[in-house]
Amino acid sequence: MIIKKKKLLQKALSSIREKRQITFIPTMGNFHKGHLSLINYAKKKKDFTVVSIFVNPLQFDDKEDFNLYPRTLKNDIDLLKDIGVDLIYIPQPSIVNNNLSFIKTNLISENLCGLDRPGHFSGVSTIILKFLILIQPDRIILGEKDYQQTLVIKQIIKDFFFPTKVLILPTVRDESGLALSSRNSLIGKKKRLSAKVIFESLNLLAQEIIEDGISISRLHFYKIKILKAGFEKVNYLEILKEKNLLPLDDYPDKARIFISAVIDNVRLIDNISLKKKLKLKKGKIL
Repeated sequence: MIIKKKKLLQKALSSIREKRQITFIPTMGNFHKGHLSLINYAKKKKDFTVVSIFVNPLQFDDKEDFNLYPRTLKNDIDLLKDIGVDLIYIPQPSIVNNNLSFIKTNLISENLCGLDRPGHFSGVSTIILKFLILIQPDRIILGEKDYQQTLVIKQIIKDFFFPTKVLILPTVRDESGLALSSRNSLIGKKKRLSAKVIFESLNLLAQEIIEDGISISRLHFYKIKILKAGFEKVNYLEILKEKNLLPLDDYPDKARIFISAVIDNVRLIDNISLKKKLKLKKGKIL
């Protein structure tokens, strides 16, 4: 079932909701194995599965980036039909055109990609709130690669009293360790080989932290390493508290390493969780 109009979507789901639980997977299309892992998980749960395909202009701070974003709608629809997705929602542009109201999320959206891409999370939050109101899912399934985004969505669900449960599934990677992303198709073959240095650096950095701890200045070494591998820019490389993306302090807490870097004019992000709780003491992460 393919639906494009809001009223038809609500009508279709109102009868379904009485009989089955609804699982929602928001996407921008151009599917890869990462998307499929989320969809297949939902299918195994036997829920009524709703997948949206919408390249949301509100979350792009660069018009050229929006125009270049890979779009493979026909192939995406065929793939979802083959998998047996119950409902494919393809919103009309009017869902965001002339939008005068925007959602602002504080703290968790004010660093990392929030600094790197002004207005990005306001755009994400606004479309997700619209989807939650229209679909009213029992569950929403998200990927760990976009970890900051998962925290933003959790906050929206909490603040607006939605009963929706959030499930976060592990990042899917290619054979080199590069996190799968729709943007990866925009990277040239030679540069693609160099992109593996992101995951390599995250793992080496994690190993150093677990074994002996590191000084904050050690992050600069890895930034230089990534640039020497062929990246044009490292937007950020940070170690932050996992629950709220705040800087580490003298109280041990679960943490993640976050990175954003540009190669072949394509912006990539990744993150990994550390196996032990970390703290910051006298400029050293332990």
